[in-house]
Amino acid sequence: MVSFDEIKQQAKTLGFELLGAAPVEAIGGGWMAPHVERYETWVKDEQFASMKWMANRIEERVMPEKLLPDVRSALVFWMHHKTPPPPRPAGDVGRVAAYAWGRDYHNVLRKQLRKLDRWFFQINPDYKRYVSIDTGAVLERAFGERAGVGWIGRSTMLINPSYGTFGSLGVIFVNFEVATAPEAHPFRCGTCRDCIDLCPTGALTDGRLDANKCISYWTIEHRGLIPKNVRAGLGEWVFGCDICQDVCPWNSRAPHADPGVWKPHADRAWPKLGEWINTPSDALEDTLIGSPLRRAKGTGLRRNAMIAAANLRFTTLLPMIEEVLETDDDPVLRATAAWAALTLGSETAAARARSDQDEMVRNEVYDFPGIDS
Repeated sequence: MVSFDEIKQQAKTLGFELLGAAPVEAIGGGWMAPHVERYETWVKDEQFASMKWMANRIEERVMPEKLLPDVRSALVFWMHHKTPPPPRPAGDVGRVAAYAWGRDYHNVLRKQLRKLDRWFFQINPDYKRYVSIDTGAVLERAFGERAGVGWIGRSTMLINPSYGTFGSLGVIFVNFEVATAPEAHPFRCGTCRDCIDLCPTGALTDGRLDANKCISYWTIEHRGLIPKNVRAGLGEWVFGCDICQDVCPWNSRAPHADPGVWKPHADRAWPKLGEWINTPSDALEDTLIGSPLRRAKGTGLRRNAMIAAANLRFTTLLPMIEEVLETDDDPVLRATAAWAALTLGSETAAARARSDQDEMVRNEVYDFPGIDS
């Protein structure tokens, strides 16, 4: 139908830096077997935290023919997304993972892959495909490794020797044969363990990530109140975490992505915590249309901002945190505000929390250091 080199050239014109092709093994066998085993063990050990969708559709994740019955090959596309980092401004700010500084990668990749779709259809009207951009039942990094795009490092990230780890992946299962990579990309982490040793919460073991300990999970995916014993470990992060990537030697010389594509905003890389705390949840979401930050919902972002403010000891934000405790309708936010206010030395938060109608808020006072419960 079309050669790999022709697809690669077309992908390049659409802004993809890397393209690889992998064979598809029936019933998750062959080269997929160790990846399937690792995934199934991860699910069995319940390291997906509350992300139950990661434990669903197991058959589809390990058997691509369930997603596209006529699948013959897998195409893996990489688009680099880390733009030059904006300097940290003065003031009471929190920190956001690099992929969320600008446009949502789902939208960016989807738009370009739709153009590729149209190109494929022009060549062959019988073209069939299944597309996944981090939301389908596809083990994207496993296909990326087998396609030669990179290797799965100790951080569990796909690492490319030229571009490091800051890449967004798109995978297309297609119903035609493509010349695939002769073998998987070799493992090139060597003896380096920086991602494991420098993860502040101990979320990483060799090639495994426990979402129950991961800062990105708690600040993005978790809904509701964050447990007391987790909050201090979040540090300054209000959305995601890049520590395991920032310490990776393969990122030290990686080029930056084109800001014209990703349109980063300094105030999204380093959001002003007071603005997030002080903005009603729905209104905050409305300001973030087209941004990955909306994944955490307005409530989650305000919750995270108060935790970061307490961790960073930003006492100038105490009055607005106390205001959340006093007036907000959401008990999760009031409970978080109680903890943050007490951490910052509020003289009124304990009494206010004790009188709250919701037990969740009242419980924040119990066992708090220096507070007579």
